[in-house]
Amino acid sequence: MHVMSPSVWLTAGVIVTLAYFVLIGYLAKALRTTQRLPVVIAAMTGLIGALPAILYALYQALNLTA
Repeated sequence: MHVMSPSVWLTAGVIVTLAYFVLIGYLAKALRTTQRLPVVIAAMTGLIGALPAILYALYQALNLTA
């Protein structure tokens, strides 16, 4: 089995996190209207709340393959 160094794990986590926040920024820009502001805030809160679960699932998936 191939053992990955901690720097690879860190790099993967950083890339996933940055891509996630780019997605949130894009959605905020695309949905930016004053009439739908509460809906946008709720959607962003849900997406940010899901980030730890996404990172944990990525960690577990990489752990199983290593």
